[in-house]
Amino acid sequence: MLNLKYLLVCLFLCTGFYSCFNNNGSGMNKPLAISKTNDLILVAGKNLWEGITGDTFRYYFESPFPITPNPEPIFNIRYFTFEQIDAEPLRRQLRTYLILINLSDTSTGEYKMFRSDLGEQKYSEMIKSGVNLMYGRDKWARDQLIVYLTGNNIEDLNKSISSNFSRITEKIYAHDESQLQAATFYSGENADLQNKISRDLGISVKIPKEYLQALYLENENMIWLRRDSKKSIINFIVSKIENKDVLTDKMQLVLQNINKFGKLVNADTKGSVLVANVKDMPVLEFTRSINGNEANEFRGIWEMTNDFMGGPYIAYLIENKITGDNIFFFGFTYGPGEDKKFYLQQLMAIAKTIDFTK
Repeated sequence: MLNLKYLLVCLFLCTGFYSCFNNNGSGMNKPLAISKTNDLILVAGKNLWEGITGDTFRYYFESPFPITPNPEPIFNIRYFTFEQIDAEPLRRQLRTYLILINLSDTSTGEYKMFRSDLGEQKYSEMIKSGVNLMYGRDKWARDQLIVYLTGNNIEDLNKSISSNFSRITEKIYAHDESQLQAATFYSGENADLQNKISRDLGISVKIPKEYLQALYLENENMIWLRRDSKKSIINFIVSKIENKDVLTDKMQLVLQNINKFGKLVNADTKGSVLVANVKDMPVLEFTRSINGNEANEFRGIWEMTNDFMGGPYIAYLIENKITGDNIFFFGFTYGPGEDKKFYLQQLMAIAKTIDFTK
């Protein structure tokens, strides 16, 4: 359990830190921050970047996104020194920065900026409390996130990177969420399909306008939607699993439903069906909350039997605590030679809109 005093100090420091960033003039006079989802600007001294600290940072923040057939980094990292950021105004108009600070080296530009932004009183409070992670917003541009990560020395900073990786990742994902939703639904929503799913399945879900119905099985409470382009095919199915059909083993239930659906997928090779590959790649499981409903998230690889087609998938079981029913969401992509991470993130953005209507 978190120490109450420590938690209050964290809240105090973070709240004050946000206000520091807004002292550079009116927010409306600042440009809108620019960059793509998953972009992360690292600001650190050259000695940190080229040493063990840089290796530690890359190990975590450029680790593979779970799960894609070919490794794709979690973040697209661009590195600058403080001097490079300070010298070029355009480099201060990006959306997401992570700044590494060795508190024992008070001569660096990033240390001086951090101490100035925080102010002497809050800096002293931070040192006393041992807090090593802080967030700021809109320092140079609107819709901007600044992550300050500190350590008392090099060894302490390396530990800070590893221990804070998960919470920093979640913070950046949350910051990118509005941009990801905008990219996913840039063309609007398919109101007809949304109304149909709500009426027939009792499920509320936002569907991007360019998705079309591929198959609807009323007796199975299931609909299959897909979006085809020259580079890729993105699919997802939404189905309601009634309480009487729910298994205790959630992963078994998901794999069972993937393989059940996979028999409906056509392929060039006769007799080929879509299955979840559980032999060559792991199935990763996470616990989530979607619109207040408990959800289990699964990531893995699908393939066509007796064929060479395959790709990543993401699946959810979203439970209605009142009725015991579950919504089954299965999204999968196919795009030979294409990166898959952003497609998976778009499917995740769709899944996050799911809720029960009855």
